[in-house]
Amino acid sequence: MSKYQCKCGGLILPDFDSFKLADAVNCMIETCKSIGNGQVIVRQKAFVGIITKIDGDKFTIEGNSKTHIFERGEFTPIKAPGPIEYFRIGKCRCELDKEQQA
Repeated sequence: MSKYQCKCGGLILPDFDSFKLADAVNCMIETCKSIGNGQVIVRQKAFVGIITKIDGDKFTIEGNSKTHIFERGEFTPIKAPGPIEYFRIGKCRCELDKEQQA
């Protein structure tokens, strides 16, 4: 079991304060396109990028021959599950469940 998988079945969030320049990270770009009649096409594309600049909570990440700006928490370490897995599987709720029981 990886350090990002909890016994409850959810995924444990990584330490978002530990990123540094040149770290490889998992990223996801999401685009939305209206096709009329209130319908929208949403595309999600995952890629691996390299952190090239850190300015507070804004990170410049290069990947797919492009430069992207992400906020802290919008990407994960290379060894952690990618953003799509966190959306698909869900985050660990153990701490939240403990708070509700107290």
